[in-house]
Amino acid sequence: MDTAGLSLDQAPPITIPFKYFLTAALFSIAVGLLFTLHGGDVMSSRWSPLALGITHLITVGFLAQVMTGAMMQLLPVLAGSPIPKVVVVSWVVHLSLLVGTALLVFGFLSSRELLLIAGGITLSAAFLILLMSTGMALLRSKSHRHTVRTLGFGWTALAPTVILGGYLVAGLAGLTQVAEMQKIVTLHLSWGLLGWTGIVLFTTIFELVPMFYVAPGFPVLIKHWSLPSVFLLLVILTLSNFMPGAFLKASLVLIAMTFFVIGCYVLSIVYRRKRLIVDTTLLFIWTGVGSLLLAVVVWLSGGNDLLLGGLLLGGVCLTIPIGIIYKVIPFLCWFHLQGLLIRREKFDHTVPSMKCFIKEKEAKRQYMLHLIALCLLLMASQLPNPFAMPAGAVFLFSSLYLFKNILYAYIVFHNERRILNS
Repeated sequence: MDTAGLSLDQAPPITIPFKYFLTAALFSIAVGLLFTLHGGDVMSSRWSPLALGITHLITVGFLAQVMTGAMMQLLPVLAGSPIPKVVVVSWVVHLSLLVGTALLVFGFLSSRELLLIAGGITLSAAFLILLMSTGMALLRSKSHRHTVRTLGFGWTALAPTVILGGYLVAGLAGLTQVAEMQKIVTLHLSWGLLGWTGIVLFTTIFELVPMFYVAPGFPVLIKHWSLPSVFLLLVILTLSNFMPGAFLKASLVLIAMTFFVIGCYVLSIVYRRKRLIVDTTLLFIWTGVGSLLLAVVVWLSGGNDLLLGGLLLGGVCLTIPIGIIYKVIPFLCWFHLQGLLIRREKFDHTVPSMKCFIKEKEAKRQYMLHLIALCLLLMASQLPNPFAMPAGAVFLFSSLYLFKNILYAYIVFHNERRILNS
């Protein structure tokens, strides 16, 4: 692994990412359960209460937990600047995300305005604290890495996502009238999926692929400028709703094409890696990037909205983060145990290799379940009745497997830490 330029000594306690990742797996189990019980209703309309509930279980339930946990662990390493009061902040944000997501989803499912308002307020508070603490860490960073700047754009994109989401929740709860609902929803989805999720996920991939797979670095134009240009285009897209001009409204097409080019470069860099072993994390990354490329083609050709949602939510937002989890967790376990071994001066003890924390065969089994569920989901977008329930059932088993694999890694780590501390 190439870890040059990383501040590995500033990583926070490993319990922080573990609690976020385990909670994310629980939310994915909830997605599978809901889809198994009500898959046909979910696929009937993107605006149904069930569809809205599942969408937010994936985005603010699974995705926000994974990205927040990873960022609290990786930001001090990449930027050399730890998040202030990281233990306290992590607990407050984690619980707020957990409670807020549950309230919001139950509000969608039951159509109760009070639950929607409570969920929206709780989630807004969680994201506000997260943005303030992340912003302070980025501003205090002395690192000149372009990664730090790009992460700043990604997390800044969360602000309009939350503001627009709060406005929509207020409209659904009857607190205000939302003018041009369709435009606001489009902006909310664009800032959330293309801005926050897209920028942060691919910034992470730009760092992890060369580091873990001994692959060539990404071209300067792609690594340093493509994702900031996405942020700029999102600003133009937002202004295009208030200004005339076909060029401004073409910004969404330019964003889609930018991500298409980024996806092609990711596949190219992975293909040229020196570490030729194909592990499960690569399978998840290939599947996620392939889903992104297919989603761009479907959108540009005016394809089915449900198919597009399945590709983006199931193929990208669920798939790539799982691959990152399977690569980051073993590395963090190994790294923290190595540090403890040195501090305890127990040089006669051998720290397990990274493969011991999440066994490759177990990760591959979960990938196969996930892939089958994704294929069934895409078929359900065209034929809901025969495929929706099986898609949910397989995804439920896949999510249970994910939870089991993460928990197993923590148990192995805990046992090894106990031995070193004895």
